[in-house]
Amino acid sequence: MSHNMTNDTIHDSPTTALDDPTFHLDVLEDLVYPAECAGSVPLASDPDDRYPYAYPRDIACITKAWLHAVEAGVRPDRCRKHVFDVARFFLVAQEDDGRWRQRYALDGTDRGIYKQEDNVGHGLQILANAVFALDATDALETTDASFREGVVEAADRAVSYVHDDLFDPNAHLVESTTSIHEGRIESGYTLWVNCVFVSALRDIERALSLLPEESEDVEDRIGGFRSHLEGGVKRAFTSPAQVPRRYAPSGELDARPDVTLFAPFYFGLGDLFGESVHEAANRSATALEDPEIGGIQRFMGFYRDFDVHQHGGNGPWLQYTAWHAQYRFANGETDRGNDVLETIARHADEEGHIPEHLTTRRRFEAFMENEWDTGLDFEKEFDEDVLRDVSFDFIAEELGHMREAYRDLEAQTKDREVVRFAMPLAWCHAEYLTALLTRGAYEP
Repeated sequence: MSHNMTNDTIHDSPTTALDDPTFHLDVLEDLVYPAECAGSVPLASDPDDRYPYAYPRDIACITKAWLHAVEAGVRPDRCRKHVFDVARFFLVAQEDDGRWRQRYALDGTDRGIYKQEDNVGHGLQILANAVFALDATDALETTDASFREGVVEAADRAVSYVHDDLFDPNAHLVESTTSIHEGRIESGYTLWVNCVFVSALRDIERALSLLPEESEDVEDRIGGFRSHLEGGVKRAFTSPAQVPRRYAPSGELDARPDVTLFAPFYFGLGDLFGESVHEAANRSATALEDPEIGGIQRFMGFYRDFDVHQHGGNGPWLQYTAWHAQYRFANGETDRGNDVLETIARHADEEGHIPEHLTTRRRFEAFMENEWDTGLDFEKEFDEDVLRDVSFDFIAEELGHMREAYRDLEAQTKDREVVRFAMPLAWCHAEYLTALLTRGAYEP
């Protein structure tokens, strides 16, 4: 991990707060809001900031962090309640055909503008995490039976939708435009989305087996589908010399490195990928490390590639950088993992809040000149291939959020060389928390 520093970093080393799991739980709690339909959910960021919505992708990762805290005995009852309340929200938000969408308002209404079908998998993960948290705290059988029955029914609808509408039985893979990026770079048969669904099917199958309700028929259907998908994933993603990030819709292999190469590790699929887990993660860490700031970029930053979104200027994304720390800790590389966390902590603000994304003044200015002012960024962001058929009001709203974010970055460049985007971001604190708990679990 690079130790190159700019002259405006905030911390020389992690603060005590950043190294304390309860600090991150406090940040997450500050972003949890009561839902107007059922339960409560964490918004991605402060409602007055960049992302005033509940994103299934982020929340699957946040509930995973809360579940790790439950299992580690860190505020187990409060974390269980949060996961349970989130699951209640997602039971209400699910559509009749089994889908969950890109993002939601607090009343449970769909506010998504992109297709991002893998959110069905994230919804399943959220429900499974709730069951696991309830089981780990001996609260599963005393939970309202209507909730448990709702989980069985929601799982059946969601898995049926994936099997019937997203799974390609000829390719033996799920085809999607996914939630990890916005553009066509993530369309086709991607590593990320197929890892999401293998993990989701495994988790929800195990979760259903823990419920006292009768669910054997649903479990059997999930098990049969899961086995078929796992065979397709193993064949498609471990047979090439390097794990590809996707097969384009036409089937063309795409092995360019991006953060999704951490997916086999992140979703615990070592049994399926074998040593390819390490090939993929190490290739991503090497290719995407920012040589100036440190941390992991989303992808290689060539702006003339229409699939690449710079989002204010290329640079590290700190939730993905925390994945790198988790990987190092899980593989016994404690010192290297600590170095990665130090890189993240150096860019937190004086309150310890972690931003989503970093870039430099020069990169931001190049982005504004080459992409924003020319309209190229608009074309990339609102590409018809990945947009749903939604009201233009939604697109105008998102464009307004983007403009305000870039105005904030422009103001920051007057005072510093490295600028910070969207802070605090709930997802970043969840992944940092998971990294801390992973370190604790693997320390001798």
